[in-house]
Amino acid sequence: MAEITKKEEIIYPYLEKPLSVYTFDNGHKAVLAYKKSPLINISSWTKTGSINENSENNGVSHFVEHLLFKGTTKYPAGVFDRTMEENGGIINAATWKDYTFYYINIPKEHFKIALEMHADMIVDAQFPKDEIGPEFDPNKETPKEKRERYVVIEEIRMGEDNNWRKVYKNLNSVMYEKHPYKREVIGTKEIIANISQEEISRYYKTFYTPSNITTIAVGEFDEDEMINLIKDNFKFKDNSNIEKCKTDEKIPEYKIKNPQTIVDHADINTGYIMMGALCDSAKNLKETIALDLLSTILGDGKSSRLYLNLIENVKNPHYYQIESCHYQFKDGDNFFIEANFDPNKKDIVVQELKNHLDNLTTITDEELKKAKKRAKVNFAQDSELVGDIADAIGYWATVCDDISLANNYLSVLNEINKEYLEEIAKKYLNPNLVSTSLLLPKGEK
Repeated sequence: MAEITKKEEIIYPYLEKPLSVYTFDNGHKAVLAYKKSPLINISSWTKTGSINENSENNGVSHFVEHLLFKGTTKYPAGVFDRTMEENGGIINAATWKDYTFYYINIPKEHFKIALEMHADMIVDAQFPKDEIGPEFDPNKETPKEKRERYVVIEEIRMGEDNNWRKVYKNLNSVMYEKHPYKREVIGTKEIIANISQEEISRYYKTFYTPSNITTIAVGEFDEDEMINLIKDNFKFKDNSNIEKCKTDEKIPEYKIKNPQTIVDHADINTGYIMMGALCDSAKNLKETIALDLLSTILGDGKSSRLYLNLIENVKNPHYYQIESCHYQFKDGDNFFIEANFDPNKKDIVVQELKNHLDNLTTITDEELKKAKKRAKVNFAQDSELVGDIADAIGYWATVCDDISLANNYLSVLNEINKEYLEEIAKKYLNPNLVSTSLLLPKGEK
């Protein structure tokens, strides 16, 4: 049984008490956050996602996420879901580029059974073949047994029919040279249809190790009782002797070395565009906050520059939807502009969006003030509900590798001035540093 080797307290914004962060001798970490609530949130964040995949197993992280709910030695498939539902619990999971996480929101009187079953699912997934389903050719046949393999492939097919997903997939593939971020998290039909149980299990045993997992409990509970329950229930197996999964080289890319424009066509009536830039990693807190502020100023809501200048204050706008966004990643952030527009105006659209990027080198005092106010509101809201607190802690622990950064957020935000924002815009959002993805109606040149 793992023993606690370290305990530290970390001040965390808006919470009554500091976080208690425990480290076990096997590397597993547990973070306990006190919050008065009728609910307790229990989650485990694994530092693996598509960042640890290769061209032969792309999509396996997401597939494993599905399959962890399909039974352990102790609990057959369906028992966990049914038990949580009977006790008022809500369960879910998500896979992204840097992480995969699993959570339960449950009334606090039932948290013990929730924690026990959650831990069992994390440490003893079995991946039964009858739950995975048979291998098949997804382009030629439909399996008689529509098990989880088929479910995931149908999810991939739905994504192929989503116009925004097509645009993002194309853009993402040309923003990076080699980094595994260039692949889709969900993977491909061909890989999911044929990946073996042995390869799925190997991936799980390679990356679902105690040193790769942070378990978070948020709510109103006795701390000694909670940490002892985590200690007793997370009984990791020794998989040190297995053949490890191969991963691609992960050299961070903070700038697009060869900006490209990629054009695709579909049976649509409007045009879609995404422009993307690469930036420094999420743990560069000051730059990350600055990019959030720039995204707010540029394209967040109806008071943003893009909306006001290209839709609201235009007599006959050729945009139907327009916004910007900033994604934070361990090996370098992404900054995007995306728009749905009149395809006859595509050349004008490309130039207008580049002009707006160029104009970010001039920020007004009023814009900075409003963006900071929005950032403070959003940050405070992340500490209102137990689930939001757990998600925020999971992000700091997994993507930034440093929970204590959260306590620096407001002070760093306050010290940012418009000159610094303009400097970051010049550094990362130069229109000559972006790649562009267009999706146009068939027949459009």
